Amino acid sequence: MRRHNLLNGLFIIFLGSGLLAQAEDDLRVFGYFQTGFQHVSSDVSKDENTFNLQQLNLFFQKNISTHWSAFVNFEILNNYSSSRHWGALNLEEAWVKYRYNKSFTLKLGLSVPTFNYLNEIKNRTPLLPYIIRPLIYETSFGEFLALEEFVPARAFAQVYGFWPIGGIKLDYALYLGNSPNINNNSEKGQTGVDTTATFLVGGRVGIRLVDGQAGVSATYDRTNMFQDALGHQDLSILLEGRSPRDFEERPRFRLGVDLSYLWNKFYLESEYVSVVYDDGWDQLEADRRFYYFTLGYHFSDKLFLYGGYWETQEEYTIVEDITAGIFGDDIKFTNGEFYVQVPVAGLAYRLNDRITLKAQFARPRLKSNTSLFLINDTENFHSLAVSVFL
Repeated sequence: MRRHNLLNGLFIIFLGSGLLAQAEDDLRVFGYFQTGFQHVSSDVSKDENTFNLQQLNLFFQKNISTHWSAFVNFEILNNYSSSRHWGALNLEEAWVKYRYNKSFTLKLGLSVPTFNYLNEIKNRTPLLPYIIRPLIYETSFGEFLALEEFVPARAFAQVYGFWPIGGIKLDYALYLGNSPNINNNSEKGQTGVDTTATFLVGGRVGIRLVDGQAGVSATYDRTNMFQDALGHQDLSILLEGRSPRDFEERPRFRLGVDLSYLWNKFYLESEYVSVVYDDGWDQLEADRRFYYFTLGYHFSDKLFLYGGYWETQEEYTIVEDITAGIFGDDIKFTNGEFYVQVPVAGLAYRLNDRITLKAQFARPRLKSNTSLFLINDTENFHSLAVSVFL
């Protein structure tokens, strides 16, 4: 509790000093927030109504010299309260940037990596039509969805830029960051630091036109996820003579493809993400996939209506049967896939340059394709929200 209070105190001091500095210097303080109401109905559980301050981002930006600038981003989620243990307060970005020209920009410090289209702009809620964003970008769901398995969340060195060629622009981005093996246990030493000698390496290449863009993204890192999961004493029988250390620092590959295009008043946006793990064991399946598309229509400069579909697919392995034998236990594994499928429709109305009103309906369906792990649940989400640019 004392740690939370100290953090909040430092945050308030920083905010206050930033507002004072804004009046006498070129420090810019601005932000976005989205708050709303949600009604959830289901055939298998009781209805729920809730108001929620879904997300608030506060930005501090300063031009240091002709080529250098700095940026800090604090993110607050889900009615954040440290005393009530609600939501989260995160330092999402803190970087210094050197811009030589349009073809070369360098960021050093904590930043959001360039991956597909939506990852870098997902916190700009007034500029997006969604209330609930496509699932792997919905930061308010981070408490129960493994968002960082699908998309990279943090980089510490990025180089990016573009080259104009005729009527198109060729974009590129390259970055380095920590592996996912971050210490979060203070009893084991300093928290927030990488516990391995590996890196996250990633990037994106793409093209931009006047009315659209497309790109391909990729990352590579090594994860201890399987070692941590299989290292439990009760699971040692399942390893068939292997050691948990055989699953240390296993390679993980992400591949992403993004496309967005505006034609007359129609707008199309779509992404695909594939996550592949080289776990080193044929029995084990854990790959993931995600895709979404949104098709919308601008009825006016203020009103945008859209419909779309999102889907996550996650492979899993479960033990179907263990039979004792003369030469050891015979273990039968079953592999399956878990799906979250979400048809969605909504609208966004730009009340003015700083306020956007939104409505959204989503019908997520959770299902699995094996009888040993049987799920087939559907819920209805009716949401209203207001997004504000501070």
